[in-house]
This record gives sequence, structure tokens and C-alpha cells, in this order.
Amino acid sequence: MPPSIDRNTFARSIGSNGINLNDAGVKQKLEAAGVDIAALKAKGDIDNDGWIKGSAEIAKAFEHTDGFDRNGSSHSFNNAGKAGQVFAALVSASGGVIPQGEGKFAGKILEAAADRASKQGVNYGYDNAPTSPLKNLSGNRNPGVSQPSWLKNNWKCNQFVGDSLTQAGVKAPTWQMTDGSVHYASAEKWPSFTNLFDRITDPKQMRPGDIVVRDYPGSGDATAHIEIVTSVDPEFKSIGAHRDAAYEAQTPSWVEGGTYNPAKRNFSVGGNEVYILRPKAALQQ
Repeated sequence: MPPSIDRNTFARSIGSNGINLNDAGVKQKLEAAGVDIAALKAKGDIDNDGWIKGSAEIAKAFEHTDGFDRNGSSHSFNNAGKAGQVFAALVSASGGVIPQGEGKFAGKILEAAADRASKQGVNYGYDNAPTSPLKNLSGNRNPGVSQPSWLKNNWKCNQFVGDSLTQAGVKAPTWQMTDGSVHYASAEKWPSFTNLFDRITDPKQMRPGDIVVRDYPGSGDATAHIEIVTSVDPEFKSIGAHRDAAYEAQTPSWVEGGTYNPAKRNFSVGGNEVYILRPKAALQQ
């Protein structure tokens, strides 16, 4: 979770449901966490209806929580100590979720993806062949210079994401071929590499630098698409390889309107299966 909480993160964590201080269960939960309900009500319940709800009252609840912090800023508090304890209790009482921060490799992944799309974008189109930083990739005699001919006339969404991760120093899933060279695993197989990715199961926790996979399970093997999330707020954007080139595009979130499947830890969206993955393993090549 984030080391510090700003006003926007606080409001998003509480959500639109608010905190019902009239509810005995909520009061018990807050008191058990050491929250002074009278002080919280005096600070945040502006209209005296027993609720902390709406932007003005949530802003007051933020100020109340920030009062326990000593980071010297009125715009954020450290998510630790008494302030962190009160914050966690308020989020729990509201039924909200504390947002996680971006993955530890997110910045490098986003930089690498933008660089590859800028310099090699057209070469990731279906008809062409890009260069690759992956040393043992089949036909990659001179990494970063060679353009392996077998990549032509093939979909390359997994190649683009794999090359972006490799350039960023992050391990991507690969398969070893009979001659000892490797290919990036096909897109639908990436979620199975649990040693390389954490699974994000709450859409609110999706962050730039995460990987999204859309699998079409009824269509057979090698029928999935994969991209890198570049923005989630105020709109969803992702970058990936398409028929014509690799580029960033704004679309509805891949999990919008989906239903979470706890058995598979993915989302059912229009008959497809969508996974959110967060890279966690450094590359060693």
C-alpha cells in the first residue's frame, strides 16, 4: 500500500458509501481500532446526521486523520502509526479499499514501452519484424539490431510486451525451443507464470505498468491479446502491438462491466477472460 496518503487517495479509499456512525457495528469496529468517534463526529459530521459522507465531510475526516501525523504536510499523511491506524479503520468501516501503489518496475516498464513504440512501432505490425533486446530469442544474432524473419506475418502483442519488459530489466515468460533458443510465451499463458507476476484481483488496484491479458477461451490456443496499462485515471489507456503497429490507445477499461471469478482470479467480460498482472521479477540474462 502507499507509504503516504494524499487527499484524493483518502477520498477514493472511503468511496461514495461514506461512514455510518449511527450503525452499532461500525461504531464497534472504529472503537476497537482506537478511533475516538466523538472527535471524528465533531470534526467530520458537518450536517450532524451521523454520517461522514460527501466531499466536504470526507475532507474533514482527512484533516482529522492528518492531525495524528507528523510529516509536516497538510496535504498528505504517512500511512503508519496512529494516522495509518485511523485511516485503515475508516476505510474498513466504509467498505472501501486502500489503493496499492504502482509495481516496483512500473516506471522502467512504461519508459521502455514508450521507447519501443516510438522507435520500432511499425515493425511490430503483423507484416513486419522488430528488433529485440532478448539475447536468446530465436534468430536474434545481434540483439537490438537483428530483425528475426520468423516474426514476420505473425501477431506480436506478446513480443512487444516481452521486449518492453526485457528492455526494462524485468523477466518476461519464455519457452525454450529444441535448439536452445527461446520465444516469449503466448499471451494466454502469461497468467500461469505466478513466479513472475502478482495477480491484481481488484480493478481499483490496477496501476500504470501493470499487464492486462484478454483471453478468448472458446477460440483455441494462441487467441489472446496482451498490453501494458499506461493510464487508469482519468481515463484508461494501454500500449500494445496491433495489426498495423505498436502504439498507445484510449479504450474502456478491459475489466469494465466484468464479473470477478474467485476460482480463476480473473474477470469474465463479455464471454472473455481478463487478467491483471503485476511484474515482480528482475531479468537475469
